[in-house]
Amino acid sequence: MPGIDVAIELKIPDNTAFTVLTALRRLGYEDLERVERSEHVILKANADESPERLMVELSRAEVLFNPNKHRMAYAVSGMAHAEQPPQWEALVRDKDENNSRLVSLLRGTFGMTALQGLERAVGWRLYDRSGPAARERLVWACQSLLANPVSQAYDICPRPVRIRVGELEGATAKA
Repeated sequence: MPGIDVAIELKIPDNTAFTVLTALRRLGYEDLERVERSEHVILKANADESPERLMVELSRAEVLFNPNKHRMAYAVSGMAHAEQPPQWEALVRDKDENNSRLVSLLRGTFGMTALQGLERAVGWRLYDRSGPAARERLVWACQSLLANPVSQAYDICPRPVRIRVGELEGATAKA
């Protein structure tokens, strides 16, 4: 199974995104109007496991998100289509991240036995007066503030169209 990119976003105001907005403006990006941040978890699972079932299991675990203050959506890599026109997002990852304890917790305590591994990242989207920021702006923001070159790496990619997890509840109640 290809990886499942799970995006977890706050429903409440995001103080970290506001701080980044202020800092990037002070660094010279004066047209910047809005910054959005999301936590990304890229799941690797057995090939025979359906992404929908895995997402229902993850949403029930409530380890990575709180349904009262977060919303969760996902896209299956290799099968996802980018938003049109493309909206760019930066995914910033720690270079030496170890998620083995989290995988063990999800597999053992929460019964997600199809889970083989996961990666974590922070997603950033920038919006200026003309709309979503260009790819070059995100590269600049990562080099200037969003990613520490010593301990982090980043990728700039088109934002995929994601399925909200709440939309699965009716469809998977029968499963």
